[in-house]
Amino acid sequence: MSNPTDDAINITVTVDTDNITESNKDCSVVFSEDLGGPIQDPCAPANFLTEVEKNQVITWTAVPKNGGSTVVFFQNVKREGGKSILKDFKRGRAHNVYTSKIRNDNSLKKDDEENYSITIGLNGYEGMAGSNENGPIVYLGKTVAYMNSYADNIWHTVAEAPFEIEGIAGHNTDGPIIFSGNRVAYMNGYGSNTWTELPSAPFTIEGIAGNNNVKGVLAYSGNRVAYLHYSAQSTWVEVNNAPFDIEGITGDYYGGPIVFAENQIANMGNYEANTWQIIQAPFDVEGISGSRTNGLVIYAGSQVAYITSYNSSPWTQVAPVPFIIEGISGNGTRGPIVFSGPQVKYMSDYRANQWHDVAPMPFSTRSFTIDPRLRLKSHAR
Repeated sequence: MSNPTDDAINITVTVDTDNITESNKDCSVVFSEDLGGPIQDPCAPANFLTEVEKNQVITWTAVPKNGGSTVVFFQNVKREGGKSILKDFKRGRAHNVYTSKIRNDNSLKKDDEENYSITIGLNGYEGMAGSNENGPIVYLGKTVAYMNSYADNIWHTVAEAPFEIEGIAGHNTDGPIIFSGNRVAYMNGYGSNTWTELPSAPFTIEGIAGNNNVKGVLAYSGNRVAYLHYSAQSTWVEVNNAPFDIEGITGDYYGGPIVFAENQIANMGNYEANTWQIIQAPFDVEGISGSRTNGLVIYAGSQVAYITSYNSSPWTQVAPVPFIIEGISGNGTRGPIVFSGPQVKYMSDYRANQWHDVAPMPFSTRSFTIDPRLRLKSHAR
């Protein structure tokens, strides 16, 4: 059995940050393994094949070509097709690092292959919050913008954030909540156009949820979850650890945190009981949004499914999105909002089952997606 510490795989992703465009990205990104491993054929990332063993950890590190000064961010790493080999996708402690783990699964056989994608950004992390009731909120780097009317179809930019944003939550009418590291800040409505920092979280945050309407924020790191009701508390309160290593979070202060890993979703609807209730998703989840009362929407690749409340079943899948989704917001009652790069689409009526376009995000994301492969070694057990 491979030891995930001693036998880790390190892959360097070298990006020609000065010259990369969507049309030449395959020739502007080069993959290479350490310790004499393979180097990608020129202009052929799909041919870069990493051989792996069960239980190994993979770390991708992005660097600019020739030591350039442009910062490279890993937006995400995702499964794309073939055998499901990767799991536990995590953004690293640095903006240019991402990790995953090879499953230790008896169903995996030698020479099994999986396609995966890596999305890099040159202008900062990108993300979205909000709902169809009040419109989406988006961010890139330190810039936040909101759209409060699909009919007007105009993005409004607010004051620059006090830090490079790593994630966002909130309802549009009440303003956003953002984080970076263990720092959290909120804008309580857009009239003030002022960011207020909250007490530091008790850990380095990996994701947040919540909204300013009830002055509550939820955060996680690993399997730890904490909440802060910032009109009534000055310190964060940690709850019992989640039943798995968390990959994403949604929910609100009153309905409690909802977290996921692969196809498992868990909710803590009562802080006094301090227990998690688990339900199953119809596929391995890549992103989640919603709450216990308004239902959930989830996605993987270009597929989206919803339930109208936490305990309702079964899940209902909607028409596929015409792109590979990078993030989702919304809920199970009024529909999802999704994005990829600067593109944003929404579905506000599940019965109509149609996606609608809005104006592209009001900033240049400079994000690019590349598609390499993995193969289980022939001597893997």
